[in-house]
Amino acid sequence: MSTELRAVHKPTTLDPTRWLADDTFAVYLFHGVVDQHNEAVRNYTRKHISTKVFRRVLESLSQDGSPVSMDQIVDHHTSGEPLPPKAFAITFDDGFENNCSIAAGVLQEYAIPATFYITTDFVQDNSMSWIDRIEHCFAHTQCASIRFPWSDKPSSFSDSRQKIAVLEIIRANVKIDPVLDVDEFVTDICRQCEIPEVRSNDDPLDQKMSWTQVRELAEDDLFTIGGHSHTHRTLAFLSQDELTKEIQRSLHLLEVHAGVHARHYSYPEGHRHSYCAAVIETLKQHAIECCPTAELGVNSIDDDLFRLRRIPVTR
Repeated sequence: MSTELRAVHKPTTLDPTRWLADDTFAVYLFHGVVDQHNEAVRNYTRKHISTKVFRRVLESLSQDGSPVSMDQIVDHHTSGEPLPPKAFAITFDDGFENNCSIAAGVLQEYAIPATFYITTDFVQDNSMSWIDRIEHCFAHTQCASIRFPWSDKPSSFSDSRQKIAVLEIIRANVKIDPVLDVDEFVTDICRQCEIPEVRSNDDPLDQKMSWTQVRELAEDDLFTIGGHSHTHRTLAFLSQDELTKEIQRSLHLLEVHAGVHARHYSYPEGHRHSYCAAVIETLKQHAIECCPTAELGVNSIDDDLFRLRRIPVTR
């Protein structure tokens, strides 16, 4: 697995304030907040952190830093005015239900603004990402030997440690493959594991917000709603026609169902191979003003708003 992909899972909450500085700003990336996350395979990357950890992160950041919104970052970038010292922003990707039912309440307690980037198909159909569907399959499979299109040798597992190792292989290969049909790939894995494929689930690790909840967040002055594609496909892998439809569809649904005229977006996957000049130009043509990546690092106020780095919080 590449160093870039490994950075997504790097724990950052041992000292979240170490990213704060007077002349830069930090954008923290979250996905979910749950009360329990003790599963051996599901959530092994800690994409969903515990409420206790989330509260501790916000407390540390609010004591040492200056919370700002993504709107403020855009406005200060435009004006050239510096942000407050040790500025930081909170962001969430995908649109998990726990963002509304758990995370929003904790953010309100600390009066910290946040931006929620929504994958509209996830909300529309309560659908699961391709990797969550595979994790669900593995969690319900005792043992298996699976063949992948990139290898002549099967990958086998019979315990949780081996399952995680195979999941890491899958992540490393699928995320960088521009031609793989991911839905067919997931279906084939479930077939090999002899497990019915699950595409929608009300487990706290899978359940997405309803449109009512997205609208409620959008109506709160503390929160901002942005786009995160319609189907969570890697935007740089799409043809121009597919790319335009993917972005238009997501923005249309946000407007129709949540009353959101989005100026913010974030790239699905978010690594260097996940976006390109054509993606950025298409977003700009649809009135998007800022689209952070998932590349690890902090930012200066004059940095490109379509190449901002974020700090993933996974512990």
